[in-house]
Amino acid sequence: MKKVIRIFLFALLVGSGTVMSNEAKSQSVDVSFSVFQNSLKPYGRWMNHPSYGQVWRSNTKGFSPYSTGGHWAYTDYGWTWVSDYDWGWAPFHYGRWSYNTTYGWYWVPGYEWAPAWVAWRNNNDYYGWAPLSPGLNISVGVSSYGAIASGRWVFAPHRYITSNDIGRYYVPRTQNVTIIKNTTIVNNVSVRNNVHYVSGPRREDVERVNHTKIQTYKVANSSKPGRTVINNNTVNVYRPVINNNKTVVNNKTTVNKNSNNTTVNKNSNNTKVTKNNQQKTINKTTNENVNNKTTNNNNNKPVPEKPHQKTKPVKKPADNGQPNINRQKVKQEAQNKAAMQQHKQQVKQQQAKRKQPANNGNKQK
Repeated sequence: MKKVIRIFLFALLVGSGTVMSNEAKSQSVDVSFSVFQNSLKPYGRWMNHPSYGQVWRSNTKGFSPYSTGGHWAYTDYGWTWVSDYDWGWAPFHYGRWSYNTTYGWYWVPGYEWAPAWVAWRNNNDYYGWAPLSPGLNISVGVSSYGAIASGRWVFAPHRYITSNDIGRYYVPRTQNVTIIKNTTIVNNVSVRNNVHYVSGPRREDVERVNHTKIQTYKVANSSKPGRTVINNNTVNVYRPVINNNKTVVNNKTTVNKNSNNTTVNKNSNNTKVTKNNQQKTINKTTNENVNNKTTNNNNNKPVPEKPHQKTKPVKKPADNGQPNINRQKVKQEAQNKAAMQQHKQQVKQQQAKRKQPANNGNKQK
């Protein structure tokens, strides 16, 4: 009986471990770039940007990233933006935001997850944050954040940083210039899974200023795209691993390589090319040979083999021309010799003519 119970417990443990393993795998599922396009299409418009390729713009009126429709929560990743929008899982945790006077705010997709892609400022009264635009390097820190326009910053008093309705306490943006002059950058960079991001003010600093304890939530993975939800001590957000590698070709074409498909973003149009996984395994030697032939052949002509190039005589043209040079030299010497003889003959004739008049005169006398 005891053996039966032990076997049953062992099977139960193995089964529960299998369930946990499968759950962990489902949370780190790999998806392609198309998950962005399909999930965000009902809530906005995809456009082709001359510099960034495919970008997305929200249909929400009066929208401002990391300002409207959400609030801050402190998690094991740092200050995390909890969005109230059904599409907020993507644009606030992947990629960057940029602003255009014609289109307003538009999102440039990225492939690394972070609690929020923002820069932070603070002083004794306010915390402030602003979306990071494409090209701002987090490792540069303070110097790069100077490129953020004053109107992009959002400021709120310290005591409301954890409020679920923080939008009610924003300072009017007309005061941003003055506040920025009296605040400093919070250069608190964190690294998780080889991803660098600014995690915001330290929890102990916020607790000291507000004289209250800050709850730390744990980030958990939702099984499908949707609204970010706080449940007990967890922030549940959909955060798949976007399996996408960008390769720039000829400075005009951006190729997004996925595990199951390849998305090609061109300036003029967008093309999707589906590849089979079996095509990924290519003989290295064959690739090198093809690359060498492509590099050395612009007109699709066969490239001569190296042995033929080695046997080609180098000094052959000089050897073939030597007999002609010798003939010309002999001919020139003969012409010079004939000219000298002719000149000598002419001199003798002139001397003979000079002597003839003198002889004739003597005979007359």
